[in-house]
Amino acid sequence: MRRHGSMGLRLSLAFALVAAFTAVLAAIIVTVSWQYQFKTYVTARLQDRAQTAATAMEDEYAASGSWDKVRFTQLAYFGMMNDLNIRVLDNDGTLVAYTTDHAGQMATSTGGRMSLADVSVRAVVLVNGKQVGEILVSSSAPAGLLSDRDVQFQRSTTLALALAALLAVIAASVAGALYARSIVRPVNDVTHVAARLRSGEADARTGMAGTDAVAQLGETLDSMADTIQAEREAERQLTADVAHELRTPLQAIQATVEAMQDGVLPSDGKRLGILHDETMRLGRLTGSILELSQLERRSARFTMGSIDPAGAVEQAVEGSRALMEARELALESAIEHGLAVNGDSDRLVQAVSNLLSNAARYTSAGGTVRVTLRGEDGQALIEVRDTGMGMSDEEREHAFTRFWRADPARTRASGGLGIGLSVVREIAERHEGAVAIESVPGEGTTVRIALPLLGDQV
Repeated sequence: MRRHGSMGLRLSLAFALVAAFTAVLAAIIVTVSWQYQFKTYVTARLQDRAQTAATAMEDEYAASGSWDKVRFTQLAYFGMMNDLNIRVLDNDGTLVAYTTDHAGQMATSTGGRMSLADVSVRAVVLVNGKQVGEILVSSSAPAGLLSDRDVQFQRSTTLALALAALLAVIAASVAGALYARSIVRPVNDVTHVAARLRSGEADARTGMAGTDAVAQLGETLDSMADTIQAEREAERQLTADVAHELRTPLQAIQATVEAMQDGVLPSDGKRLGILHDETMRLGRLTGSILELSQLERRSARFTMGSIDPAGAVEQAVEGSRALMEARELALESAIEHGLAVNGDSDRLVQAVSNLLSNAARYTSAGGTVRVTLRGEDGQALIEVRDTGMGMSDEEREHAFTRFWRADPARTRASGGLGIGLSVVREIAERHEGAVAIESVPGEGTTVRIALPLLGDQV
């Protein structure tokens, strides 16, 4: 359980870290972008003020005729009101006047040049279309271009961004914790159900449904548990069926032998014949079980190749004529030649023979068994149709179950083992085909084997 909690904690921490990283990154990007835009705005505003100062000096210069006679009182007051450092240069770059440390005053200079490294913007002074000097303007505030009001605004917006980032991290952490919990809970449920299944609780299920990955995992686990449970039931049923099927002939053999040993029954040909029949039945049963097991494990040998299934169907029909005559059944066939499938001829003969044998057992004397082979929609369709007792829908669902019989008493008496259709299905699947059953109670049954045709027909 600690591992489950640790998983939730790790997921929550991961969400929080991702949220924090995203918030910090967004804050940095927004802050840098905002500062750039704000600096551009402040520079443009400072440029406008420099141009205003230059215009004022143009009027003063035009009235005075030279820089020596210009009065800078208005310019000094303008600089004080806007927190500006102002310098006036003539055309030679000589400093003419500049603001002093005393607000509202300008000092004049009669010579020397100055470094322009700290000058932010400049504006040309034009009189009658001729340049007579220039104005250099920078902010006198501690933050350079930014005034005290600008700095205060920048600080307040930066603080707001930091607070928004912090709130985003907290909100994302809470949402991440809730989301992590919603993920961990179903994962824990799946783990718990898996542990119960491992401990032998075959009925343990998650009961999950949905389209998300965890729900699909739960559905898959439930489906797997259903399959395992069905297979276990099938194994138990198989064990019981095999034991039952083996016990019947063994009991008959044992009873006959003991009666012969005790002198109750004579050791004549009739009794030995009974022993022989039961022994043969036992041999057929064990042989069929072994064959079906080999087919299901895909260990039975198949010799695949391009064949015309008509030959296999005809061989099975001819091999079943004696059985049909003995049971007073009419055997009809309509076989199309020239088809080609990838298959094993002997195995196809076995499959069709099993179907004919089943049809004979479930069809009363005077009935008809019809075998057809035709090509249709890229498939070779082998059909065995009888006019026998038929099956209900429930019976059809169990038709391919091992040892299942529609009429157990009748088929056991006639030698049926109840695995013929299982063998047919395995053979069809090894041929990349399928088997289907259509049946109406009291009217008959049709079993259809569909095999894929090859491109080149024979």
